[in-house]
Amino acid sequence: MLDFFSPQRTSGRNDVENPGRVYVDFRDDRWTLDINLHNIITTISKQKTWAESIREKWHDITRSYRVNFAVLQRIYLAQLRERLVRQAVDLRFNREQPLGWADTLKEYIQALQDYDYMEKRSLLPGDPFYASGEQYLDRKLLEHVVGSRGDQLEKETRAVGRWETEAAEPPSIRDTRRDNYHRSWTQGFRRRIGVAAAGGALLVAPMWLMVLRNTLYTALVSTTAFVALFGLMAAIFLTSVMEVMSCTAAYAAVLVVFVGLTTENRMDV
Repeated sequence: MLDFFSPQRTSGRNDVENPGRVYVDFRDDRWTLDINLHNIITTISKQKTWAESIREKWHDITRSYRVNFAVLQRIYLAQLRERLVRQAVDLRFNREQPLGWADTLKEYIQALQDYDYMEKRSLLPGDPFYASGEQYLDRKLLEHVVGSRGDQLEKETRAVGRWETEAAEPPSIRDTRRDNYHRSWTQGFRRRIGVAAAGGALLVAPMWLMVLRNTLYTALVSTTAFVALFGLMAAIFLTSVMEVMSCTAAYAAVLVVFVGLTTENRMDV
C-alpha cells in the first residue's frame, strides 16, 4: 500500500515499523527504493512432506533467501523515469535544454527492452534473474553474504522447484557449448513431441468417437467439448489473441467438416 508525503506528517519513512505501508516522499531520492525495498530479498522455506519431516534431522537447513534481480531492474527503471520527468519539465519551462536528456531517453528505452527480456526469460526453466536458496550453491552464497542480517527480512515466500541437498554445478556452467546445445535441443525435441502427441490426440479422439457412435448428438457434443478444450490449451500456451482465435477456428473447421461427412454418410445409409 502506498501513501504520500503530506505537511501534517514530518516523517516520510515509517516502512520499518509498518512494512505493509510504504510512505513515498518525492523530496527524498530514495522513494524509488522504498516502493520495492521489501521485494529485493525474501525469505524462502522448503516445503516438506510428512515423511520428509520424519526422516530429516533437526539441524537440516530448510530456510534460505531469494534475490530477485528483476526488482533491481524495476528500481533502475523508476530512477530513469524520474530523471526523464524532471528533464522533460526543465525542457518545457526553461530556456536552456537540460544536459543529457537524449541519453537518458536512450537508457530508458534500453532498460525497458532489458526488462521485457527478463519477463520472457522467466517463462523458461532456470530463470537466471533469481539467486535462490533452492540451489545448493546459491544457498551457501546467500547464507555467507546475508549472514545475520536475514533476521531483518519479514517477507516470506514458498520455495519453487527441487531443494538441492548437495553441491552440484549447473549443467549450463559445467558443460561445453556443444553439450549445452545438445541438451537444449533434446529438451526442445521432447516438448515438440509432446505438442505433436497432444495435437494428434485432439484430432484423432473426436473422429474415433464420432465414427464409433455415429449419432448427431455425439458429433455435436464431442465437437463442442474438444473445441473448448483446444481453445483453452491455445489460450494457455499462446500469447497473441489472433493466434488463439485463428488456431481455434482452424481446429473447429476441421471437426465441422468431419461432422458434416459423418452425418451425410449416416443419412445415406
